[in-house]
Amino acid sequence: MRVIVVLVLVVATTGCTTAPVSVSPDDVSALAGSWQGWLVTDGGVSLISFDIRADGTFQVSGPLVRASGILVVADGALRFDGTGMWRGTLVPEGLGERRVLRIQRDDRLYRGTLHPISHGNLDPEREITRS
Repeated sequence: MRVIVVLVLVVATTGCTTAPVSVSPDDVSALAGSWQGWLVTDGGVSLISFDIRADGTFQVSGPLVRASGILVVADGALRFDGTGMWRGTLVPEGLGERRVLRIQRDDRLYRGTLHPISHGNLDPEREITRS
C-alpha cells in the first residue's frame, strides 16, 4: 500500500514542476527588478520582496526579514550571499507569465517562490540561457 501512495505522489508532483535552468553571469542582470512571494518558515509564512539590481546586488525585506547582499553564479547555479543567515540558492524557472524564482536558504529554514512585480529591467519574455 505504501508503494502505491508514494508512486501516486511522485507522479502527481512530477507534472507540477519545471526543470531548473543553469544560469550565466549575463543572466543575473536579466533578473533585475522587484520580485515578491511567500517565504515558508517553521513558524508560518511571510510575504517578502526581493529586489535585484543589474549589478547583482540584492535586498530582501518583509515583516521579519531585512538583508542585503550579492548574487553569485557558481557552477551554473545562482547563489545569494547576504547579511546574517541570508545565503542560499535562487533557481529561475519558466518564461513569460509563468516566470518565477525558487528561493531556498542554505540552512533550509526558509524557502519560497518569487514572482516578478515590476518589470524595470526585467524582460519576462527573455529565456534564460541553458548551459
